[in-house]
Amino acid sequence: MSSAKVAEKLNILRYADGKYVSMRDLTVQEVQFHIDIVGIAHKVLYCSPGEWMELVLGHLYTQRYIRRIADVESIDIDTDAMVATVEINPLYRDRIIKEDDRLLDNVVFDPEMLIENQNQFYEDSALHRATAGIHRSALCDDMGTLFACIDVSRHNSLDKLIGKALMNGVSLQDKYVLTSGRVPKDMLQKAIYAGVPMMVSRSTPTVQAVRAAQMANLTLVGFSREGRFNIYCGEQRLLGCRTIEESPQNEEE
Repeated sequence: MSSAKVAEKLNILRYADGKYVSMRDLTVQEVQFHIDIVGIAHKVLYCSPGEWMELVLGHLYTQRYIRRIADVESIDIDTDAMVATVEINPLYRDRIIKEDDRLLDNVVFDPEMLIENQNQFYEDSALHRATAGIHRSALCDDMGTLFACIDVSRHNSLDKLIGKALMNGVSLQDKYVLTSGRVPKDMLQKAIYAGVPMMVSRSTPTVQAVRAAQMANLTLVGFSREGRFNIYCGEQRLLGCRTIEESPQNEEE
């Protein structure tokens, strides 16, 4: 399984216009991957093959098993057995994590650059469009996109992205995340734990994700597409967001 592709073409039948047609369709791969955190936990993830170290580090970080790479004593990844064996520094493992998750208002982002980054994000998401089964997450700032990761799971694509940032020593506190999928509370919590001040989705957040973002002072943006976006909370991080025009299309509750 170590050489598995993210997607492959399968023979299918398509029904359209009253008839069946034989064709080839690009379909995503899914593998079962185990993370054995020695003496602590055993996790099972369903993910796209590849970027294993990024996935493991990001998952450990967003699940609060570590706070920095130095907290990991060793990681052994066997891509044939599909298992990663992780040893965590006992000095860190035995600590009780008590941290304030509320994010600081120390960065402001340009809304026009956000739209530009989102447009580029969509252009670079060819596999997502071709399969409708691959999610993509990208790390951005007002200079553009730093890097991006893909996975069949939107949660895993975010873990891979955060893991890649850790591996490259990139701070997340002055960046934001673009993601292709909707944002539920558990995915939003990953961004909070990682210290990401703003999360932007082409889709929608859940009510519970919005409430969690409000509590943590995280800027949450949804439906970012076609030159516009919706701000659910944390508007102070978007440049010029002072004058609010009431939409004539607002519906009554």
